Amino acid sequence: MKFLSQKESNFSIEITPLIDIVFLLVIFFVVTSKVGDSQFLSLDLPKTESFEYKAVQSLNEIVIMNDGSVYINDELLNITDMSVIENSIFNLPDNEGSIILSAHSESLHIWVISVMDILNKYGFDEVQIRTIEK
Repeated sequence: MKFLSQKESNFSIEITPLIDIVFLLVIFFVVTSKVGDSQFLSLDLPKTESFEYKAVQSLNEIVIMNDGSVYINDELLNITDMSVIENSIFNLPDNEGSIILSAHSESLHIWVISVMDILNKYGFDEVQIRTIEK
């Protein structure tokens, strides 16, 4: 009869597949996790000492609404008639080249840029831009 000798058995766990599985799980959870509103940072922008804010005191005001209506000194115009708008801006009294441009927050960007281009064309070099909220 043969007796088994009591040898120390070397018991080891192979961890290479375990590491692979852990990395796959980490990648899965990173890819499928939902990114919330926490991705935006609140920044405190630096202030400059050389910039002086001057509010434009002007009698000329252009208001661009979100439905395409434009008010030039309380005169109602339509944004599709750019030649009429350009003529009205040309006939504005030159108040030392200053004007207030107010745009509704939902108005199209191209409308504001087009009016600003016309203002630049006729020499209005001090344009204060304001946004009208809902």
